[in-house]
Amino acid sequence: MIKHFITLLLLIFSLSSNAQAWKTVRHEAYFGLGASNFLGDLGGAKGIGTHGIKDLKIRMTRPTVMVGYKYMLNQYLSVKGSLIWGLLNGDDAVTKNEIRNNRNLSFRSNIGEAAAYIEYFPYGDKVYPRYKLKGVRGNKAFSLSPYLFTGIGVTLFNPKANYNGDWVALQPLATEGQGLAGRPEKYKRVTMSFPIGAGVKYRISKQLALSFELSLRYTLTDYIDDVSTSYYLPDEIEANTGAIAAELSDRSINPAINGVIEYGDGRNNYLQRGDPRWNDAYMFGIFSIHYRFVKGQTFIPKF
Repeated sequence: MIKHFITLLLLIFSLSSNAQAWKTVRHEAYFGLGASNFLGDLGGAKGIGTHGIKDLKIRMTRPTVMVGYKYMLNQYLSVKGSLIWGLLNGDDAVTKNEIRNNRNLSFRSNIGEAAAYIEYFPYGDKVYPRYKLKGVRGNKAFSLSPYLFTGIGVTLFNPKANYNGDWVALQPLATEGQGLAGRPEKYKRVTMSFPIGAGVKYRISKQLALSFELSLRYTLTDYIDDVSTSYYLPDEIEANTGAIAAELSDRSINPAINGVIEYGDGRNNYLQRGDPRWNDAYMFGIFSIHYRFVKGQTFIPKF
């Protein structure tokens, strides 16, 4: 009886100490490795492309690395910043949608992202791992902290296509006739991005933790894959930015389905190349290790 009473007192003292312990570990650095996937015009599922999660293709998964820094506002809210480098790929060869498959376009792009977030831990961001106390029911060794986050970022990208074994940057080629009559100017290779995601953190010790998170990034551009609107006259593209640009603007397997229909009276029908109704998006799945910087000392009983 006395043994159980002492154990209960120690537990209460431990919980009281934990309530303020977060103030000693407000600063945290983290490093992560994971995977990225593109959601846009190229590739995707069999139906109409929506740039949503249903268009995810596992074959297009590529590596990602992340570093970041976090500051705890309290046990439930934190702010953090991260730098992410990754690869994105899209390829019409992997889709079962007949129109997109016949379009036969593909790309890859390095991306660099700098973002700021706010994190919410509904059950608190644990400072110490839970210990299993002998004789105390319901106190299993459970050190997981789920969390949600959202934020804002800036993403750099540079879509390229494989042309006879060489990776050619597409934005300078104006493959949709950018800069020509009736067309917008060339797109910028930088965009705002808006992360939203969820994760779970496993507390190893006061200073170390592991986490895994899944997130989706919406952007303000439809040109991460260099595809958005309609085809343009290849002769005019060639005259403007060269023969390679004209060839990369339309790589259709069956040219009769895609391209530009030219009528005898001088009118042109510019067939659809992409879908400008949906901006591009991309996803991350990242495993991270976290290190907290301890300020002062916090005394708690050790069991």
